[in-house]
Amino acid sequence: MRKRLFLALTLLGALTGAHAEVDPNFYIYLCFGQSNMEGNATPETVDKANIDPRFKTLACVNFQSPARTMGQWYAAVPPLVRQGTGLGMADYFGRTMVANLPQEVKVGVVDVAIGGTKIEGFMQDKVAAYIASMTANEQWLKNYFAAYDNDPYKRLVDMAKIAQQSGVIKGILLHQGESNNMQQDWPQKVKTIYDRLLSDLGLQASETPLFVGEMLSQAAGGACYGHNSIIRSMPSVIANSHVISSAGCPGKDDHLHFLASGYRTMGRRYAIEALRLMGIDAESPPYSYMGDD
Repeated sequence: MRKRLFLALTLLGALTGAHAEVDPNFYIYLCFGQSNMEGNATPETVDKANIDPRFKTLACVNFQSPARTMGQWYAAVPPLVRQGTGLGMADYFGRTMVANLPQEVKVGVVDVAIGGTKIEGFMQDKVAAYIASMTANEQWLKNYFAAYDNDPYKRLVDMAKIAQQSGVIKGILLHQGESNNMQQDWPQKVKTIYDRLLSDLGLQASETPLFVGEMLSQAAGGACYGHNSIIRSMPSVIANSHVISSAGCPGKDDHLHFLASGYRTMGRRYAIEALRLMGIDAESPPYSYMGDD
């Protein structure tokens, strides 16, 4: 109850102009998905060092360690999503962005992700039934949803509205699909979420690219590599969508998650594509993608 009251007061403050003026040089990126977006690798020393203060994260839940309050901006030191998560896609995305943008530009990420969720977990007309269908053995997943008041889409929008009081939303990052592996209607479900985000946040499709990351590749032992063929169809469903290859990124022995080095590479690739759309030629991706997985 107190968490909901705090969120309501935070949103009210944002809507009444209690926050700072909007900075057009504060680029905001929304991030959502499941465990690879949440972050499954333990951050190493290098991942917490030399983080440019221009890279920020908006806490989307309350943290105890590190101490963070939902709805507030912090230095983007991992974990970004919630207490107990690890290195994810957004970490080196933000690092690479600020390294290649003018010094007056800041980058902020708003990251709501749930390990193990299906895409239905972000669809407001399906999330209640999805949670109700979870078995007793999935209490861990129910607990993850409870952290977002059982409506992660609403939390993402609420936090995005707070972020819009400080900066300008420039794009959306998605990494999800393992729990919907090979489902042919997945792109249409993603489009439903994307379209609703545009509507709820007053965004234009032409100005809001969607960056969609591939699953762990076949060469890396990925159990869900087949879903990559479906991910690659996204530009035919959402015109302003862009696929981020996972080729050459190493994975864990569970065949689902990336190693820390894989998250670093994927994050850089998300950023390189975002920068390319801005006309900025960042470092070349460290791979030659042949599309053969």
